[in-house]
Amino acid sequence: MFIKNLFVTLCFFTRLTEIAAHLLSVRFFLPQLFRLRYANMGGIDPDLFTRQLEGCRSFKESAWCGYWNAIAQDYESKAEELIKQKGNTALDEVRSLIRKATTYYAVSAFPGTTPLRMKAYDNAREFSTRHIRLFDDRVEKLTLKLGDETVEGFYRFPAGDAKVPMVIVTNGLEGTMQEILFPLMKYRDANIGLFVMEMPGTYAYKNPMSADSEAIYSGVISHFARHPRVDEKLIAMVGVSFGAYWSARMAAADPRLSCAVACGAPLHYAFGAAGFLGKPAIIVSVLLKVAGAKFLHSLDKKLSDLSFEKNDLYRRISCPLLVINGDNDTLLGTKDSEVLAMKVPKGFLKLYENDDHCAMGHYNEWLDLTFEWLHMQFNKRDS
Repeated sequence: MFIKNLFVTLCFFTRLTEIAAHLLSVRFFLPQLFRLRYANMGGIDPDLFTRQLEGCRSFKESAWCGYWNAIAQDYESKAEELIKQKGNTALDEVRSLIRKATTYYAVSAFPGTTPLRMKAYDNAREFSTRHIRLFDDRVEKLTLKLGDETVEGFYRFPAGDAKVPMVIVTNGLEGTMQEILFPLMKYRDANIGLFVMEMPGTYAYKNPMSADSEAIYSGVISHFARHPRVDEKLIAMVGVSFGAYWSARMAAADPRLSCAVACGAPLHYAFGAAGFLGKPAIIVSVLLKVAGAKFLHSLDKKLSDLSFEKNDLYRRISCPLLVINGDNDTLLGTKDSEVLAMKVPKGFLKLYENDDHCAMGHYNEWLDLTFEWLHMQFNKRDS
């Protein structure tokens, strides 16, 4: 692994990643979790997606987007054809096709730093939004204007008019809201409200991620705290990867959160210069874009400014916090997760054995654990 990481880093600094990808495929340069991440999102056979990654030989946007868009468009055409038939007997198949088309558009959009990738992002958003009610007719789109930013997401409340707990879910670097929304559909019968949003600094946002992004999450919390369907004393936040940084940070910054879940959070140790070892050019470009940095030294400074250790954020978390990760996080390491759970008075740690960043190999298991734990916390506060 060290030799591969060294080779990937050398390719980055010598600008030979594209040439090497042509020879070795893009799969060689992408983290292992990239495969599981999108396989989980689309309900795609991981082996199939692996073969597709091996068939892609360029990160350049024309080749990258052309390759993934072709697959997405095939699934989109099949979905639209079945929808035209207006037969409910094929509903499960239609949903599967919609998930797959959206997922491949999301892969094409990764990491959202060029025009064709942003066009793929728009395709994923438009196509999934148009058909989201085929999954659940209670899902609604929400657009919030917060300062100079526009936050878009999807929310859902159970039937009736009673107040219910609210869970705000946010994902990480260049993660689309559909990546979280689709897997959460299986919890549609839970007696809670859900809101899924993208992390500030990614695709549709104007400004890079910074400490000021707190205000965006606080604005979202304020909106739902005032909502007639929300029990304002039972608001929680769930974050994945860099989104987990924000779920933990908002647990420290906003006392209105009754509990929080952080899956795979980078907090301090993942921000060191050594964290760039083995990161391919395309992943580094994501970090640079989201943080609003032009060079590695400025990126290091911007990430350091977010450090939990530097800002003494651990001690400010008084609510229960569930910390989740794989026990072999090859992308960011597990130390941040372990330290977070140890330093927070009501911290609970779950590391999945022989799993990687965000425990993607146990995706369904940790989602089930998350909702079981949230229900337990809500019941404690409500009693």
